[in-house]
Amino acid sequence: MTSTEQIVSEAARWLALLNDEDVSVIDREAFEAWCETDPRHRVAFERMRSLWGSLDELPAEPARLALNQAFVPRKSGYAVRGGQALALLGVLVIGWLGIEQLPVWTADQRTSVGERRQVVLADGSQVQLNSNSALDVKFDGRQRVIELLKGEMWVEVAKDAQRPFMVRTDQGTATALGTRFLVQRAVDGSTVVTVIESTVAAKGNDSEAVKVTAGQRAILKQGRAQPAQPVGNSDPAAWTRGLLTVDDRPLSEVLQTLASYRHGVVHFDPQALQGMRVSGVFKLDDSDAALATLADNLPIKVEYFTDLMVVVKPI
Repeated sequence: MTSTEQIVSEAARWLALLNDEDVSVIDREAFEAWCETDPRHRVAFERMRSLWGSLDELPAEPARLALNQAFVPRKSGYAVRGGQALALLGVLVIGWLGIEQLPVWTADQRTSVGERRQVVLADGSQVQLNSNSALDVKFDGRQRVIELLKGEMWVEVAKDAQRPFMVRTDQGTATALGTRFLVQRAVDGSTVVTVIESTVAAKGNDSEAVKVTAGQRAILKQGRAQPAQPVGNSDPAAWTRGLLTVDDRPLSEVLQTLASYRHGVVHFDPQALQGMRVSGVFKLDDSDAALATLADNLPIKVEYFTDLMVVVKPI
């Protein structure tokens, strides 16, 4: 199978070619043929074109200027210096997204920052994707596999005795022995498996499976599944209802979660906020209101320098 990196590279090459005013009918037909050979091709091209068109919105003005220099004026419009434009675009993609993020471009399902999405799979299972998440669906006659590429998902599994349902990350797998559970790729690189109903077998790449029952979670890290622990009073599935519920959690943890639903940066010093703890319920779709509530109840100041830059500091 063609690698994601190769597909992205080919998409960039087609984008450079099709932006040339001298592109021929034969070139366009070849492009359509390329799109037809693999459904991922057109997806990668459209996302590459979207990235190209959205550069005006990026704060990195030097990158935009560099790409502008990849065009040379002709009698009408602009033509692409294909090799130069492709190289510049490749640098931008790898530098901005990171090479490890490239598979997200061609994911079967993905959400942007602040977006949540519910999907019904071909087997009838229901999946919800949290903010800035992505997954691939790999079903066949023997098994049902979800590759969680990024972020967090909630799933209610449809019964199928002949095909196990498994969620896989780079840390291991979570195989449903029941119905409802969550899987999260955490910021520290671990995978968190939380069970809402029934039982899930959580297995690290280099360890035996651990049974996780309703009200418990297990962490997969460095190839091993840690023992299941009770969730306690927290509500890990609250985000599926658009809520963040916290019970005596560090303020820095709450700010980090709110930041994951906002475009831009929420800057804070965890050491300066050490000792401040939070309990409450906040609406994830209105992080400004959540930040204002925190400022009203804690000795902190929230400063907005732009819509994309918020600084939280102690008073």
